[in-house]
Amino acid sequence: MLTENLTALEAQFEAHWRIIHAVILQDMRTRFGRTYFSYLIAIIWPLAHLGSGIFGYVLVNKLAPVGEDPTIFLGSGLLPYILCIYPARMIGMAVMQNRQLLSIPRVRPMHLIVSRTILEIMSSFVVCMIFYTVLWAADYDFMPRSMDIAAAAVFASVYFGVALGLFTVMLVALAGPFAATIVIILMIPLYLVSGVYIVPWMMSPAMLDYESYNPLFGLVQWLRSAYYASYDEIVVNKMGVIWMSTGMLFLGLLGERFLRGRF
Repeated sequence: MLTENLTALEAQFEAHWRIIHAVILQDMRTRFGRTYFSYLIAIIWPLAHLGSGIFGYVLVNKLAPVGEDPTIFLGSGLLPYILCIYPARMIGMAVMQNRQLLSIPRVRPMHLIVSRTILEIMSSFVVCMIFYTVLWAADYDFMPRSMDIAAAAVFASVYFGVALGLFTVMLVALAGPFAATIVIILMIPLYLVSGVYIVPWMMSPAMLDYESYNPLFGLVQWLRSAYYASYDEIVVNKMGVIWMSTGMLFLGLLGERFLRGRF
């Protein structure tokens, strides 16, 4: 009996995976064009965002508030934002952009969401690796003093982006496509006060209290603490970021379960 159940479960998993794999390939081929090479735009876009942001900052600021290199300072602050905002935006639009696939009897909204999530996670880590490789090739010392903290911050940034994307899927099911735009717009002020351009000790105690509820602030300080010994890790609300991400992930999955008829 146990063997039969495991065999049936394996067959179901393989059936779902075949659908997800097919949707991933279709998404890569059609998102920005009609060939797989067009998906390179999904990699180049966030890299261009990173590069232009760093270039503009270095052009205006020859000195960093902490450390010796403004490129390292801004790169370590901007990377968490890029790693969460791009997956969040694209996952949030997963069902909208692939709605025509739901006309296929075996395809469900969750297939579209899972396939987009897998693709965005892979893209995020590719962007991160290319970013580090380019800085290394340009002779910038971008390696953190603590690889463990840096890796945890990168994973937490991607996790937050995935969770926010799933939460956005639920909001889109409730309020329509405009909800995805609202979520991205609301992220802009959180980004501007996330400490990307300044250090925490330049903020007032009252401001730091408010920042403890800003997940982007937590992610930026989390990664920066891997680079600068002067960063006080007490200001990094790591568990707050993780719990907020987990809460949004749970609500997003719950919404998919009970709002399937509204996709």
